[in-house]
Amino acid sequence: MFKRWIEFLAKNRSAPEDSVTYRVSMTVLVMFALTLTLQQLEWPSYWPAVLLITPAASLLSYHRRKESNVGIKIFLSFAMVGLLLWFFTRLASTLYDPRLPLAELLIWLQTLHSFDLPAKKDLRYTGLVALILMAIACVLTYSSYFAPLLLLFCVLFLGVLVLDYWSDNRTPETKVHVRPKESLGLKPGWLLKTVGRYLPLALAGAAAIFIFMPRYQGLKLRSLPVSWDIQFSLDRISGGEIENQFLNQEGRTAGGKPQRIDGDSYFGFDSEVNLNARGQLSDRIVMKVRTSNWQYHRGVTFSQYTGYGWKGIPWEPTIKTVNDPPFYFPSVNWRNERVTIYYAETDLPNIIFTPSNPRRLYFPSNEIYYVSSFEQGVAPAEVLNNPAVLISPFFMEEGVVYSVLNQISDQNPGTLKQRLLSGESEKPAADYLQPFLQLPPTVTERTREKARKIVEGKTSRWTQAAALTSHLQQNYTYDIEVGFYPEQADTVDYFLFEEKVGYCEQFASALCVMARSVGIPARYVTGYLPGTFNPVSGFYEIKASDAHAWVEIYFEDYGWMIFDPVPGENATPQVGSEKQNQWLLEALLEYLNVPDQVRRVLPNLLRLFLGLSVASLLFALIRGSRRKKQEPSSDLAPYLTQAEKLTQPREPGETVKQWAARLSEFPSLQTLATIYEEKYYRGQPLESEDHTQLEEMLAQLKQKKN
Repeated sequence: MFKRWIEFLAKNRSAPEDSVTYRVSMTVLVMFALTLTLQQLEWPSYWPAVLLITPAASLLSYHRRKESNVGIKIFLSFAMVGLLLWFFTRLASTLYDPRLPLAELLIWLQTLHSFDLPAKKDLRYTGLVALILMAIACVLTYSSYFAPLLLLFCVLFLGVLVLDYWSDNRTPETKVHVRPKESLGLKPGWLLKTVGRYLPLALAGAAAIFIFMPRYQGLKLRSLPVSWDIQFSLDRISGGEIENQFLNQEGRTAGGKPQRIDGDSYFGFDSEVNLNARGQLSDRIVMKVRTSNWQYHRGVTFSQYTGYGWKGIPWEPTIKTVNDPPFYFPSVNWRNERVTIYYAETDLPNIIFTPSNPRRLYFPSNEIYYVSSFEQGVAPAEVLNNPAVLISPFFMEEGVVYSVLNQISDQNPGTLKQRLLSGESEKPAADYLQPFLQLPPTVTERTREKARKIVEGKTSRWTQAAALTSHLQQNYTYDIEVGFYPEQADTVDYFLFEEKVGYCEQFASALCVMARSVGIPARYVTGYLPGTFNPVSGFYEIKASDAHAWVEIYFEDYGWMIFDPVPGENATPQVGSEKQNQWLLEALLEYLNVPDQVRRVLPNLLRLFLGLSVASLLFALIRGSRRKKQEPSSDLAPYLTQAEKLTQPREPGETVKQWAARLSEFPSLQTLATIYEEKYYRGQPLESEDHTQLEEMLAQLKQKKN
């Protein structure tokens, strides 16, 4: 059996590939793809071995290309079986993201295969693996710097394809047919001209396909959670407290005094909020988020209204530890699960931002802190006690990556409204919800009376909450430049009856206070808006100015639902509720802030142009195929084509002899006509002398033309 195996490895050997140019170009392509993939894997410990062994193995393969290499093949067979077993072991430990073990498998497969590249088919296979590695690197990257590297890879790959064609179909232009004992040569000018000619066409075709791709929600691939194999050595700065390195303690002790904050530091990302703080945040990108859903990102939850600000939930945070990711949280038993991957683009506070209802958290730490929605031991066991705030033991420094798998209820606002309007009654708020009904003495009677008047006649909490939200959106003005309020005034009262102008903090506080005034459990939340979707990268880009405040209202059998009373916002912005563009082109125009009039017209014009272009191309191909000469291809075809370009094309039905006689001013064409009749019609191959005469004929034609 072992003997037969050796015979199998030794037989069916293909002709060795002798082109050094082709081999070197393929090795450069492979090394480029390997380097970028290793960089996206955060330079694993084995990267020096890969980058040293691969080119050395390729060099060894070139020197042994004419040998049987049975020993090397046996070694590679056992090595690849071991590599496959290692892959399954690695996959079992990282089921949450199979891309990482797959990338490592392909890296080592490429390295091992470099030892046995005698023939062109082997080199082509290694080029295919390089293409797959580059695709994996593109999936793993989240930075825009990768775009020029991808373009460079496309140039290299196209160059390798041209060299592959050259080594199989060499023409006089590339010095293929040469005299015996002359080395085969490649004209660099021909290579650059060919790549330069077809690269724009390839890029234009890829761009046309890309921008006209549909973007239906169902067509988006589901992302997988990512927990990078990085050993973070960040300093521990918290034992469960929220720490914002960009804010001083002034906001926590301001007591409603005017406070000016600018830049990237949002005053809502702290343990207390001063509602008399003012400032304008920058448009700097602070996070990139990969998700297939439009969703708010919760940061900090507050329960205690003070009249001039908010304080956090009063019970102590709980530490949660794991040996390996993920961190698990109570499940709501909803089948619909979504994945969100967060990439920190700048240094952030130690707040772990998540969508609503996080179920699993993949985070680069063995411990985190969380504040539960309800006090432990107070809420009944059947009540879902999801985390309200997640806190990291270290600052979220630039480059930190973590992922959240959250659950989405099948009861969207529409179905919930239908259930409530069908006559199902709601119980009074239970004792465990009392912290979210708290109101200080500063809340005025006219505020309470206004809330009661707005919900008059509304019989359910949902319709009451919707009425309060709609009233704020329709009767008050949003302005980021609002002035400071008087220090002794209750913020909500002053906003509702005096100023009537504010921004998200005032709107959210007013909704929360009025909801509590009519017995609806509500809490004040700060976090980030969904951000701007970049249709090219596939990421939502969240700016510092996307920091936001909203309200979450509690409903039985549902949990906490988001309500946003800011004018122009979705009143109930649940996950995935925002309508998205169905075509990538429309999404790209929206991302570039193209005016609405242009966005409505330009896509249709481009589609019309593309349709006409395709129709014209098909018409030209059909017409050309009808006029195509029915002559079989031969070694003479390149010479004949080149001669027609240098003189005049043949007429339909005109033989080569007739054509040469008609163009008597080019006597050298008689050489082509003579060889054509002697070789082509007899089916004989061209000899070295024929090639020499034909090349001299082309040289004379070029000289005469010039």
